[in-house]
Amino acid sequence: MGSLGAARPSSVPYFSLESRHLRWFRSSAAGAAPRKGRSMKKRPTLTFEQAEIRAESYLRRKEKLLWLLEKAARKSSQYYEFLLAPWESLQIFFRLLRAHVAGSFCAPAGSLSMVVAAVIYFVSPFDLIPDSIPVLGLVDDASVLTFVARSNLTLISNFRKWEILSDKPCYFRE
Repeated sequence: MGSLGAARPSSVPYFSLESRHLRWFRSSAAGAAPRKGRSMKKRPTLTFEQAEIRAESYLRRKEKLLWLLEKAARKSSQYYEFLLAPWESLQIFFRLLRAHVAGSFCAPAGSLSMVVAAVIYFVSPFDLIPDSIPVLGLVDDASVLTFVARSNLTLISNFRKWEILSDKPCYFRE
């Protein structure tokens, strides 16, 4: 392995998921016969309504919600250039949910559920347009984030005022 193996953590597989998808796509496009053995299981797509149902369990368990926020923050920093329009809304959602988990900001349950559902939808790679499709895979995510932000303008406005006027620290990640 030499220096190449030493640079890669042992928990990271040598071939990424993306390269496996790419090989599968190339062999399918070339008309190759399907391989025997392990096949890629088709995952069901996630709709926003399904994400809203899942959001309830995240709102009940704070540690699960914090895990979701960390995962979403990593993905948002990875795909920043594709999320220029809804980037600020997503960052506000992160801060709002962290303040909610800390118990320092209260919001209506329906609005919180929509915000969590938008974050779940953003994190899920298997939504209406799979994230493995370059550029287009994030279009539906950006649309959902924009829809939720526009549907909750009053909540976002109140939260931004609270951030400015509150003497408590805001809970956001640097």
